[in-house]
Amino acid sequence: MEALRHVRLRPRGAAEGTFAGPHKSHYRGTAVEFADYREYSPGDDIRLVDWKVFARTDRHYVRLYDAERNLLTYLVVDKSGSMEFAGAVARTPSKLEHAARLAAALGYLVLREGDELGLDLADTRLHSHLPAAASWPQLNRVLNSLGRARAEGRTDLGACLEQVFAQTKRRGVLAVFSDLLDADARFWKAVDLFRRSRFDVMLFQIVHPEELDLPEVISARFLETEGSGFFNAEPDIVRTLYRRRFDAFLSEIKANCQARGSDWYLARTSDDPYGFLRNCFLARENAR
Repeated sequence: MEALRHVRLRPRGAAEGTFAGPHKSHYRGTAVEFADYREYSPGDDIRLVDWKVFARTDRHYVRLYDAERNLLTYLVVDKSGSMEFAGAVARTPSKLEHAARLAAALGYLVLREGDELGLDLADTRLHSHLPAAASWPQLNRVLNSLGRARAEGRTDLGACLEQVFAQTKRRGVLAVFSDLLDADARFWKAVDLFRRSRFDVMLFQIVHPEELDLPEVISARFLETEGSGFFNAEPDIVRTLYRRRFDAFLSEIKANCQARGSDWYLARTSDDPYGFLRNCFLARENAR
């Protein structure tokens, strides 16, 4: 809470919520910030007529204001088998635990502003669905769901995001926490669904440092964390090719996000999640 004291989540586009809140909306209402004029129509509130404009033009115009709405944020946390990895030599919290801490901190930011928060855990389907709500008990429900989550099974994030999109009623922010090892064509098409509907999309890619640089060991057994395959290899022999391929994988993820106007953050499990999140949002504010 102390690390995030001065941090706010503000949507890049217009918010769409269910009650008055601190974020600008594409709806027109009677908030304090002037937006535009339109010609008076019978039935309009006479108090909104701009009489100074009438004096200049001899025509009746009403003032329009930017209505402010609460922000809706949907959290999707990958709980598939690959998220269990916590390192072979340099142990850290697992990728799932790190993702859960980031999601919990982001949820705290959302609810602190009086905004609405929803949560889904995902592997090949959705689990522990929590509809969006704005209350401190909702944070308790989110924390309980994240605390009970166990990494297991295979992944189909594309199918899961399609389900999330089908059950969302209003636009807002989509935050995905995953290692994105399953970021296939279906996944990016699902992201496109949200972007076409003017969602603000943030992808937090969770990696262990040993996934970026293979550990210094003589030999190792490499396991397929969402299947049953394995092979033995000497890391020093495969290190250069592995790093080249993993860097290409990260570059592809980043390029797909940039092409869609989505935010991409690489979150290492060895980093402090709260300082990392603070830096992400400070950089996001500076980019505005």
